[in-house]
Amino acid sequence: AEGLTLVRSSRSSTGFEGVCAKSTGNGFTVRKSNQYLGYAATAQEGALLYARHLGAEASAATDAAEDEFMTAAEAEQAAAAEGLTLVRSSRSRSGFEGVCAKSKGRGFKVKRRVDGRTQYIGCTATAEEGALLYARKLGTEASAAAAAAAAAESMTAA
Repeated sequence: AEGLTLVRSSRSSTGFEGVCAKSTGNGFTVRKSNQYLGYAATAQEGALLYARHLGAEASAATDAAEDEFMTAAEAEQAAAAEGLTLVRSSRSRSGFEGVCAKSKGRGFKVKRRVDGRTQYIGCTATAEEGALLYARKLGTEASAAAAAAAAAESMTAA
């Protein structure tokens, strides 16, 4: 009716991009990156809220692109092209700082600690894509510094 497209996601347990079930089991939170968009009683209502935020053209384009996951090689190439450094971590099962596998094996969550608080960055299909998202959040200089610190830490631990 509104000319919107609900953005489906195979990476989300709800089946919709940006829509996550609340841990209490009561409803769904809706987010775009780290921006809170609202609360919905059903996953479909959450998907509509997300689509309204994007707008008609963007929601259709996002839905069409959803199944086009970035490969590990593409994430590495994108990081190099943007002057970013992927921050590897021997402490993380994903192999990257701030990137952890989602509980049902459907992609990866990306987050970081800032001033003692967890900052949610996003969800991705691959660990490398998550590392790219993390590096983008840090920026060029900070991602290089974090990668150097992580490399030094792993050398002293060995």
